[in-house]
Amino acid sequence: MKMRQVLAMGMIAALTAGMATAISAAGSQDTASVRGTAKNEAKKPYTDYSVRARNVQQGQIGGTTQLDSDGNFSLANLPPAQYAVELLNHDGKVVCTEGPYNLTQQLAKDGVNISCNKVPAAWWLIGAAAAAGITAGVLTASSAQ
Repeated sequence: MKMRQVLAMGMIAALTAGMATAISAAGSQDTASVRGTAKNEAKKPYTDYSVRARNVQQGQIGGTTQLDSDGNFSLANLPPAQYAVELLNHDGKVVCTEGPYNLTQQLAKDGVNISCNKVPAAWWLIGAAAAAGITAGVLTASSAQ
């Protein structure tokens, strides 16, 4: 009888330890964060503007925050995902977007500068390819004559 009690207590201790490990692992789930500025895009007062992180795969908003008095923002406790950072005016309309940023491997992205006036690199590549195609067409047409 005493052996059964010892085994029962041992099993209870093992189950309790296993559950505690599972609970602590679930509680320590990693979260992501994005920090940066929108000084040049948000007209003063900056506090009339806000920034939000949108999960680009699911379309859900991961978090929203107001710009501080210097035009800076910090979005923390985001579930790991790929996020676009959107600048919103005082009416809640999107002024411009930066990203997307992959926050699944690197969980913190600092130094995001929301800049609506810059031309995305992809547009430069498309423009260069189009220009090369036009040049090749002109050269081919003039050599055929």
